[in-house]
Amino acid sequence: MTDLRTDMPFADYQYPTKPVEGPRLAIVGEAPGAEEARQGTPFVGRSGKLLDESLAAVGIERAECLVANVFRYQPPGNKVGHFFASRARARKEGREIDESWGAFGTSDRLLAEFAGEIGHLRAALAEYRPSVIVALGRTPTWALTGENGILQLRGKLLPCRLLEGVEVVPTFHPSYLLRGQLVEQPTFLADLRLAVSRLNR
Repeated sequence: MTDLRTDMPFADYQYPTKPVEGPRLAIVGEAPGAEEARQGTPFVGRSGKLLDESLAAVGIERAECLVANVFRYQPPGNKVGHFFASRARARKEGREIDESWGAFGTSDRLLAEFAGEIGHLRAALAEYRPSVIVALGRTPTWALTGENGILQLRGKLLPCRLLEGVEVVPTFHPSYLLRGQLVEQPTFLADLRLAVSRLNR
């Protein structure tokens, strides 16, 4: 059995080692795309531009935030499903799953070979010590809270399971907006404003 990671481009993100003073916002996405993997920087290209513009609209600069992804590997076709498998599929392929993180969606579980990615994210968050975390999409919402269902969860305040005492605000991923859902941009901005409003609580 080959390690799936060997075939995936890897983005070795360099996170800030000296957090900004005062309340801190972290923004967590899913996994790098091709350009992110090449540059080693989360959220470049069109999604990054929309994120930067949206943050500016709510009075935040990206440089003031920790911007990360749950996974540092670029999955084939940019499909995050490659990091997960049902128990039946994992058995069939001879792969191990990590049950400790719970279900992703209705039946999938995290493949054990990628469990270290969530540990890496936890360490980055612990070092940065954010006051609030924005989860961009279903994957970071699951990783940070253990909950599924971005359409039902977006715009809510949820406890973070990776960092005690920190709130998570789930919202849409910028790429979702760019795939014909720009009608949701006001909702996206409202979710960002909610996160910003919790910085000084």
